[in-house]
Amino acid sequence: MLQRIQTWDDKILLRLAHKRTPVLNKVMIFVSSIANNGYVYFAMALPMLLMNSMRLTGFTMLFAVLIAWLMSEITIKNIVRRVRPCKKDFEKYLLIKNPPQYSFPSAHTATSFAVSISMMFTCQYLFIPTLILALLISFSRMYIMVHYPTDVIVGAAVGIICGITAVPVAPYIPFFAFKI
Repeated sequence: MLQRIQTWDDKILLRLAHKRTPVLNKVMIFVSSIANNGYVYFAMALPMLLMNSMRLTGFTMLFAVLIAWLMSEITIKNIVRRVRPCKKDFEKYLLIKNPPQYSFPSAHTATSFAVSISMMFTCQYLFIPTLILALLISFSRMYIMVHYPTDVIVGAAVGIICGITAVPVAPYIPFFAFKI
């Protein structure tokens, strides 16, 4: 079963590698990089944290990112220890510096979907834009050859669970109550 999944992952990545264009390469590198270290989410949350009416939304989003990062990057990756595609058969297709961490699941995808799902419950007008961003970031991680499709699929599932979890828990964490 695992061999079939690996074969499926490899076929999809190979197809992506053969569909690349120089312009799309630059776009996908940029899209992927904005999610590095959660920069895009901190940039989104900062104005929210400064407004009393949006403070809980911004905090919930960051809390969802934290949970997703802890689950994907710190916990699951270190249990599964899947080698990245760019460190195996796809190194010649790598578009960025080789990431040192394990591959499964995609933490970029997990944090992106955690944000999107938290917005679905706390700020509906940001749900669709954050969902589109999550989908773009997820695709970019495969396109630049640092994740297999199954890494991204499981990353999305982890993110959805973390986003759903963050929404009811965040109001009980005292941070958002402070007035600026």
